[in-house]
Amino acid sequence: MKIAFLMQCHKNPEQINLLLKALKHPQVDVFIHVDSKNENIRENIASREGVYLLPKEDCIAVQWGQFSQVKATLNMLKIATSSGGGYSHYFLISGQDFILKSIDDIVEFLENHKEDNFIECESVESFEKRNDIYFPTLVVGKKNWQKIIKSILVYSTGGWNHTFRVFKRPSPYNVDYFFGSSWWCLNEKMILWIEKYLRDHPTYQAFFEKSLCADECFFQTLVMNSPYSLSVRPFLHFVKFENGESSPILLTMNSFSDMQESGKLIARKFDINVDAEVIRKLCCIIKMN
Repeated sequence: MKIAFLMQCHKNPEQINLLLKALKHPQVDVFIHVDSKNENIRENIASREGVYLLPKEDCIAVQWGQFSQVKATLNMLKIATSSGGGYSHYFLISGQDFILKSIDDIVEFLENHKEDNFIECESVESFEKRNDIYFPTLVVGKKNWQKIIKSILVYSTGGWNHTFRVFKRPSPYNVDYFFGSSWWCLNEKMILWIEKYLRDHPTYQAFFEKSLCADECFFQTLVMNSPYSLSVRPFLHFVKFENGESSPILLTMNSFSDMQESGKLIARKFDINVDAEVIRKLCCIIKMN
């Protein structure tokens, strides 16, 4: 049995290399997408057997809230599934994650859960607005002017909790929407089903290309509308939110005990330039060589 880690990276090659070292295992391959906005970090990512950087032409500029994050994931999946690796699971992570268990423990865990899929999937009516209306790519982002135009668009079409019928887009192929964290671990059966579904239903992807925060709905909806929906288990990432923020906080030593007690396999997100000690301590605990 082998596992494919799909890693999205955009900063801190030193931290990425520590994570790659922690993931080193004869049954693990890592496929890396380097954000094309930060292509300069590519040359500083350690090269070794079992680590595969996507070619530059397959790497794109990932923008917050846009379909680009999903596209980067699909590009990694395409290369991983066509590599002939025979992976039991595909584990989507970022270069700002770090494992909480040893890679041996993670491999053993997934060996014992070959039929399970680990992903957060919730039915959240208030989030459906993200798909109900057409969001032009130009207005999806964190710049102030984008936020203003987006708010005008949302409230002129009915607000966050309602959409006037004249503006509402029907769901693609009448699927029920599900939402959750962008980060997941899906087994081979699920991934192969997803790839076939997307080939057979091309307008599904086209629909989500004009949604808001598609990374929190695209795969979740596919999973819960698939024949394998009953195999869903809680996702394996530890993340921490504070003060009602939509993005998780940076993890430091202040959150160390919470991470250790969570029972999760991996945590996000870290920044070696903010708190290197927490990463060093995790390296010691997982007994990284």
